[in-house]
Amino acid sequence: MKSSQGSQNEATQRQKRKSLKAMFLVLVNCVLMTIGQVGGPLLLRIYYLHGGKRKWLNAWLLTSGFPILILPMAFSYLRAQAKGQATVLLVTPRLVAASAFLGILLGLDGYLYSFGLSYLPISVSSLLGSTQLAFTAIFAFIVVKHKFTHYSVNAVVLMTFGSVVLGLHMNGDRPSGVSDGKYLLGFLMTLGAAALHGFIMPALEYTHLKAGMPITFDLVMQIQFLISMFATLFCTIPMVINKDFQAISKEAAEYSLGETKYYMVIVLAAVAMQLLIIGSIGVIFCSTSLLGGLVSSLLVPVQQVFAVLFLHERFNADKGMALAMCLWGFASYFYGEYRSTYKKIPSKQESEVEII
Repeated sequence: MKSSQGSQNEATQRQKRKSLKAMFLVLVNCVLMTIGQVGGPLLLRIYYLHGGKRKWLNAWLLTSGFPILILPMAFSYLRAQAKGQATVLLVTPRLVAASAFLGILLGLDGYLYSFGLSYLPISVSSLLGSTQLAFTAIFAFIVVKHKFTHYSVNAVVLMTFGSVVLGLHMNGDRPSGVSDGKYLLGFLMTLGAAALHGFIMPALEYTHLKAGMPITFDLVMQIQFLISMFATLFCTIPMVINKDFQAISKEAAEYSLGETKYYMVIVLAAVAMQLLIIGSIGVIFCSTSLLGGLVSSLLVPVQQVFAVLFLHERFNADKGMALAMCLWGFASYFYGEYRSTYKKIPSKQESEVEII
């Protein structure tokens, strides 16, 4: 009897440690998302504001920092090797194919986003980007069968209205030198990027569900590496065609902040955006695509503050209304997820009945 109770307590402690480890990984990935989502777009916008014109280069920067993943993968491999559990390659051919497909989509998404950012201020771009939560809800319903609730429908409607408000009042915040046509094109491109990103997140979750093997830290790192690598290769092809690599030195020499700062901006942007991708994929694999969308939307006000402080962008009433709708939609979605999760947790009395 005592041994049975002891083994049960040991299993409980093991489960508790596993839950704490999962929560810690989610927290770490959320921090990486915050650094990347706030710092990355700021640096990419600075690239355009001071003379940068290469959109495919900007898209390439979104994923080209993937070699930094070699460090945590190597550390994890050496630690496993010391325990006699090292395996060089965990991904199956099916996961490689899925990573290639998602990488191409991520590369295209990066181009749409960088194109939009070349014509839009960050305050507008980030608000439009937050609509990915609405698209994530729609595609999560289609791809991974997450149920729609009236809370999620309310979030979709509110975020759609927020985008409409920004679209109808674009003249007051159009950057100098950007025509109405270019502003509208940037608006639509950014909205398209949000929609595509909203599909990528549930598709990643679907890949996780159909992986056919335990989801470990090493496996997640290898999938992240492959997705970013394929996205970078996708963006490299048009860069070679457009001779963007040859143009970098000339663009750096003409950059208004100076050549050294030009290289600092693009390198730091690449690192920040890779942190965003690592954090986003990590949150999805350690939790769900819905949490990834929620964290991304919650960071929109932080982006607004940084855009006003560092780029001196105006924050007018239209943006305030769109932000309020975004936060209202986020709160509605979060509350709906909380209620649905709370209902799944059995009461104490029910748990006692099951144990008896």
